[in-house]
Amino acid sequence: MTRQRLYNPAHLTPDELKETFVAREDTLAEMLRLIREQTPGRPCQHMMLIGARGMGKTTLGLRFLYAIEDHPGLRDHWQPVAFDEESYGIVSLADFWIHALRHLTRATGESRWKARADSLEKDDRDIKRLAAYALDALIDFHEETGKRLILFVENIDAVLGQIHDEREIHMLRATLIERPEILLLGSANAFFEAIGGYGQPLYEFFRVLKLVGIGQEDSRRILKATADREGRPDVPEVLNREHGRLETIRRLTGGSPRLLVLACRMLIESPLGSAMEDLERLIDEQTPYFKARIEELPVQARKVFHCLSEGWKPLPAKEVARAARLSSSHASAQLKQLLDRGYVREVRLPHAKRTRYEVADRFYNIYYLLRFSRTGREPLERLVGFLHDLFGPSGMRTMYPATLTTLQNHGIGTQELSELLGVLAGHVARDTGFEGRDDWRIQAVAIVVERIGPDAPVVKEIVDAFSGQAHGRRFQESLLEVEKLVDAGRFVEAEGLLQEFVEREPHSAVAWLMVGWVLVQQDRFEAALASLDRAADCGGPDYVRGFNAWVRTLRGVALLGIDRRDEAIASFEEASQDEGSQEASSPGRLAAAFASMSAGVLLAKSDRREDAAAALQRSSEHIRTDDAPELRRMAAAALAKKGDLLAKMNHDEEAICARMRVEDYVLATDSEELRQEAVRALSANGYAQVCGDNYEAAVDSLKRMTGYVSASDSVELREVATTAVLAKGVIDLLHGEQGGIAAAHRFARAYIRHDDPLESRRSIAETMCIVGSMLLSIDRYVAAESSFGMTTEFDPDLDESWAGRADALLLQGDDARLSEAEKYARRAVGLGPDNPNALLTVSDVLARRDRWGEALNQLEHSVRIGGNEFLDKESRRLTGLLVEAAVAGQRRRVKEIMAGSALAERMEPLWHAVRVEMGEELEPLPTEIMDAVIEVRRRISGDDGSERETVGGV
Repeated sequence: MTRQRLYNPAHLTPDELKETFVAREDTLAEMLRLIREQTPGRPCQHMMLIGARGMGKTTLGLRFLYAIEDHPGLRDHWQPVAFDEESYGIVSLADFWIHALRHLTRATGESRWKARADSLEKDDRDIKRLAAYALDALIDFHEETGKRLILFVENIDAVLGQIHDEREIHMLRATLIERPEILLLGSANAFFEAIGGYGQPLYEFFRVLKLVGIGQEDSRRILKATADREGRPDVPEVLNREHGRLETIRRLTGGSPRLLVLACRMLIESPLGSAMEDLERLIDEQTPYFKARIEELPVQARKVFHCLSEGWKPLPAKEVARAARLSSSHASAQLKQLLDRGYVREVRLPHAKRTRYEVADRFYNIYYLLRFSRTGREPLERLVGFLHDLFGPSGMRTMYPATLTTLQNHGIGTQELSELLGVLAGHVARDTGFEGRDDWRIQAVAIVVERIGPDAPVVKEIVDAFSGQAHGRRFQESLLEVEKLVDAGRFVEAEGLLQEFVEREPHSAVAWLMVGWVLVQQDRFEAALASLDRAADCGGPDYVRGFNAWVRTLRGVALLGIDRRDEAIASFEEASQDEGSQEASSPGRLAAAFASMSAGVLLAKSDRREDAAAALQRSSEHIRTDDAPELRRMAAAALAKKGDLLAKMNHDEEAICARMRVEDYVLATDSEELRQEAVRALSANGYAQVCGDNYEAAVDSLKRMTGYVSASDSVELREVATTAVLAKGVIDLLHGEQGGIAAAHRFARAYIRHDDPLESRRSIAETMCIVGSMLLSIDRYVAAESSFGMTTEFDPDLDESWAGRADALLLQGDDARLSEAEKYARRAVGLGPDNPNALLTVSDVLARRDRWGEALNQLEHSVRIGGNEFLDKESRRLTGLLVEAAVAGQRRRVKEIMAGSALAERMEPLWHAVRVEMGEELEPLPTEIMDAVIEVRRRISGDDGSERETVGGV
């Protein structure tokens, strides 16, 4: 059985750690990509892992080092060196390099590096010389082995904090820039001053990889791996039948891998336990950790942290100061200290001008509420609200009746009974999907009447909570009417209906949200912002999952409408990360996905490409493959845009992978709008794979693409598909597959109709012209004729297609079809009188019919209007025609054409040969030119190579 080290993964063997590493594969892949991109002799791109305790920094860093050791192409060039997790002995730059030498011995198994470190420390007490000599020793390792060093330094913020001389930190930076032999990989619990403060020595020096809570898929992998190690492979299947329990724990722990492993162990031990029992046991397990963390703090900081935990919701500094009975300046100083140490995080609410603060570890807040705040109406409201957000409606529906059973069977004070039932009544009343809702109301009232009496205030509170549902139904009816008015474009009427409602119910957050939505539809962005701020002030009701995501998304749209781009990006990013949208209804997840997509587009326009790609990835993660089409289209579009963005960043393989995932969200039976996303993605992949010489993959992509297109689709979609199929046919032909072009022609004939718009038919015709020209270049003349023939059907006014059709006939060498070729060539000239290719084709046809006077007139016209590009492209054909003309006795005319154009210089041997044939004497020419002239003369005269009289020595 593989050992599990939750707090000391470095104590695992490499094989054990690899086996336990089942999450963060994407981050590992990114780190390996970065290491592969390091250029020898150039400064390294150093890396920093940032994440809270338990997020897996040590495990990821070690797994990265082991991956390098396992990879032949990397281990030959890099030497991983891992420092101890606690490097308390490093207080100077010399200590840093000496420790690196000692750890190099552990990494290589060669004791001489440790011995060298010991010798240096013994022989030299000058701290600067010691640092220089230790660094030289590390460089010696590189020169001996050819390997560059990767130093993995955990808790690097603490290590740098122990080096009190800031000049040494500057020296470290300079060394890492000047010495490409060393790459530094650090880890820290949070951003710290040395890397995050403007003007600090290491500001923007590292490529920061932030480790946030893991997602659902990684959580399932952790559960499966933990269950397999414990010999319980049945547990994941059992938990899958208990809807949402693992996701409940994931959200509760913030996606911390360490806490998830602990939670998975509990689930394995008791897979059929209750969610509340899971919560209690997990808190019991973590109580020593929480206590130790709090006891680390100074007294005043501990008091401020306690007030934030008690408050639960984000608080401004002023309220924290009042709760802690401190001055504003003292409270702000303590908050900054807590912020720097990762205990607290800043929160910027969309409706508030001032920054607020909350406990960074939300799990601690639940620990606090369950341990210290079991009584009192306000703490109960916070706790039940959190549990509702955490477990969702289905989880709470099992908890509601269980609570009543507990109240019946156990003694409880009348005040606590009233407070608990009063808080629960509102949640139960709003859950219209709870079938036992009415039974719960009757039983709750009965318990109160029995224990307190019929006149207890909580009886009225319960009755009022449930009678309010009639009002809720009226509001739902109003919302449906508003949606109808908006769909009809009657925005003013919709706004009026909503304004009447908010006048009666000024605290209805959903109503204010709808007002903001309607105002956005009218481009009244300032007014929309005011309404959305009112919605946020009121606070979204618990039964509207993803409410905050909608508010922030619409705020982003409004801010963008008034050119406040940076604020819009921030609002979209907040919406995309809103916890309430993760398991929300489809509209809530649609808001988060749309927000992520919008953030990605704006970030890309701001040239923040990596951030944009991450935002687009988040957009797809909000959507499931079995969601409604409107959601799946959002995910597909986001992945397609991510692929295009990665392609612009020259990350071609990642771009192809992103586009391949588009198919996960698209069915062949979906609407055309959704299928278009798959078609475009596969088409882009096909062309990218062709450019990468991966023809087999390209053909596969283009073939799969046609599965999303039908002959009844729009002309735009049929056009894209036809173009791709033609490309596939050419690739097939180039690789020996003879039927590809014929199949492509059949597809084109079936999917392109004569009643399609001329613009679309011309686009396909131009593509088929290119295909026809390629077929001519590889001597596939019959296939080329077919391609050009279909082109003239799709667009009979395209001169290039008629000229190509004539060329295809000429190259087949069938003299019986010269009249047909002439007809096509003259049609080309008639459509394009200034098309030099068409003129030259006519000239070729006429020459083959011995009509040299007209043929040379057409040739001269083509040369005169063709330009250098035409002359370069058709040089061989022009030379052949002119030689044949000279053979046919048209030497004087050939000379006139060449003298009046650039051909005399371009075709120097032919020019001199014609002159000689006309009796002119040549000036002395270089030997290679003379030899060429002789050869051309032989062709003109039809001589077999015997000697003849020459002029001018030729």
